Amino acid sequence: MAVAAVGTAAVERCRIPDAVARSTWTARPTWTVRTVHDGDTVTCVDPQGGRHKIRLLGIDAPEAAQAWGRESSEALSRKVAGGRVAVVSRGYDQHGRLLGTLWIDDRDINREMVAEGHAWVFGRIAPDPDLVEAESAARRERRGLWAAGLPKEPSDWRAAHPRQP
Repeated sequence: MAVAAVGTAAVERCRIPDAVARSTWTARPTWTVRTVHDGDTVTCVDPQGGRHKIRLLGIDAPEAAQAWGRESSEALSRKVAGGRVAVVSRGYDQHGRLLGTLWIDDRDINREMVAEGHAWVFGRIAPDPDLVEAESAARRERRGLWAAGLPKEPSDWRAAHPRQP
């Protein structure tokens, strides 16, 4: 596995201030991660026992058969598999998946995936500026999937490799 080293400064920018973490995120109920499907989708169980497939909001990770797909999935697994996360949801996508940001303590997992070069920013209209900054830094410092040059965005890869019925 070819994982590029990530500086602590990049990960530190994925953290929220201590006061905010204590007052907001620590009081939020946590969900148990049951399955990591790929670098931007997990299945979690909420505190009431309900299962939810969650698409990480604002990011798009390489597909499994795409370059860096396995590494991206493994990176998310190392962060969350079998663990407990707080989920901040923003509705559902066209496939019925909950759109959300995953938090572990004061760590924004979605942003970490982008900052470490395991995913792109997803959303052409008003993308999250923190995610845009994280992707710019990952590109500039050639982290993760950016180490090999200009990788193909997942949306372009999917268009070139449509699923067969």
